Amino acid sequence: MKLGLLPRLASPCCGAPVRFSRIAQMPRENVEVAEGAVACTTCAREYPIVSGVPRLLPPGAGDALVARTSTGFAWEWTRYPGARAEDERVFLEESQLEAADLKDKLVLDAGCGMGRYALVALALGAEVVAVDLSESLSRLVDAARASPRLHLVQGNLLKPPLRKGTFDFVYSHGVLHHTADTRAAFRAVAELVKPAGLLSVWVYGRAGRFSDFATNPLRSDRAWVARHRRLAWFVVGARRLMSDFLRFFFTRLPLALTYGFCYPLAALGAVPGLKYLTFSVHPDFKVRLIENFDWLTPPFQHHHTKEELAAWYEEAGFDSLKALPHGLVPKPGILGRRRR
Repeated sequence: MKLGLLPRLASPCCGAPVRFSRIAQMPRENVEVAEGAVACTTCAREYPIVSGVPRLLPPGAGDALVARTSTGFAWEWTRYPGARAEDERVFLEESQLEAADLKDKLVLDAGCGMGRYALVALALGAEVVAVDLSESLSRLVDAARASPRLHLVQGNLLKPPLRKGTFDFVYSHGVLHHTADTRAAFRAVAELVKPAGLLSVWVYGRAGRFSDFATNPLRSDRAWVARHRRLAWFVVGARRLMSDFLRFFFTRLPLALTYGFCYPLAALGAVPGLKYLTFSVHPDFKVRLIENFDWLTPPFQHHHTKEELAAWYEEAGFDSLKALPHGLVPKPGILGRRRR
């Protein structure tokens, strides 16, 4: 943990600043703490620093569903194939920013997983704080040791252990719907953006009312969806019913068994037509395997419309700047600016 991260941290129990309470190892240059603890300045509750990562999980983090969420994502992201050539393109598409917008900005990756997009933001010139609930952070430890501009924190996004109004840009892509309360997690993450700062969020979508579905923004290569909106709406609804049926069972099974079931699903994901009934159509089999696992295992999986997401931005004091276009399955995403 770099010393410069300390003023940006907050106790998840009450939001108060934290201080070092124990330091077991301090490198010669006095810029990083490898092992030790920080403590809340109000209640003195301690949180450990392990392998250079402050573990600021709030009280109650041992809840069974939260624990399964953490374990499942650790399983997933420690098996993901690793950084890919497409990561920068996907990150910029989903954040709806230009590459130059990240330079010299303080950025928060809220739900970083293995850190594939945190590494992109870092390469584009940002200083990055990467937060995740799970041990998937371990895949970023070496990169954080090598770069003074990358910081890791283990925490829960419903009670993020960071000071409010701190970041120039916060993004959370495909994460908040895996918390117990998407809207509450959104509010907590939005509070971390400084005035005039930017927030980029996308969440899982649902078919909703046809009148809303018919106005969803589409990618330019999905013209066929626009021509067959009613059929697309029906397929999205049917896919959701199948998903709910499968998840009823697989969220209760051992992770290894679910992972094995994802192999035939990943194979089906390459079959024209039928692939849209699976949960990944990525061209790489290994990525399809992990993305199907990602869909079936999390105990929390909420779905929202673009209208819901836009209302959350407005409630949090943001102006919506851009809406994220998507394919067949709705993917509500907004880039917004916090009002001063």
